[in-house]
Amino acid sequence: MSILINLATEFTGKKAFREAEDATKRLEKSVKTLGKALGYTLSAAAIGAYSRAAVKAFAADQAAIQRLATAVDNLGLSYFKTDIEDFIAKTQASAGILDDVLRPAMQALLTTTGSLTKSQELLNNAITISRASGIDLATVAQDLANGYVGITRGLKKYNTGLTQSELKTKSFADILGVLLTRSAGAADAYLTTTAYKMEVLGVASANAKETIGKGLVDAFALLGGGSSAADAAKTIAERAPKIALDMDRLERETH
Repeated sequence: MSILINLATEFTGKKAFREAEDATKRLEKSVKTLGKALGYTLSAAAIGAYSRAAVKAFAADQAAIQRLATAVDNLGLSYFKTDIEDFIAKTQASAGILDDVLRPAMQALLTTTGSLTKSQELLNNAITISRASGIDLATVAQDLANGYVGITRGLKKYNTGLTQSELKTKSFADILGVLLTRSAGAADAYLTTTAYKMEVLGVASANAKETIGKGLVDAFALLGGGSSAADAAKTIAERAPKIALDMDRLERETH
């Protein structure tokens, strides 16, 4: 029996126990299914280590979502929050780039352009240029954001074939056109590489970890009689000694 199920027995009342048992059984199944998919039989210690990492991943993801949401509010674009998150989710799936990377890049573009449509367009352009040049997406997005407002010196590193004088005098649209023309073939070719396939796999793994982390937060919050991450953190702190003992016992039983 998993440590997650053992924790459920500490609930009081039939309804609370049923809720906790359902939550923890789903969570346990998710962790074990992931392990089997990756070719591993997870021990209690491995589940514990993965669970801690999952909670951390979920917390980091929530913090990133909140940072972007705050920036969007400050720009007066609150109405588009759902559209922005949907766009990031779709881009993550199609491009194989973690939302942890996409959100800061999107934030930089939104802050500079003030336009959702233009920011989406430039983020897609940044992905193409990043894949072709090997320069990280955050740097490319910031360079495009700067170029959009006339600061083009950062675009010199992309080997456009343009002189410094041309970079200063040509419009951003013209420079971007040159960049995209030079990047198109290499960017398309990247989609056939093992590196791209590994990135897609990494995204799927990260999403699974965040989902399991959410399940853990929900389960521990229920244990504390609440529903928030703060309730979960309090429960974990209070029950850490017992969790450690149960983990040790379960580890011995699996050997």
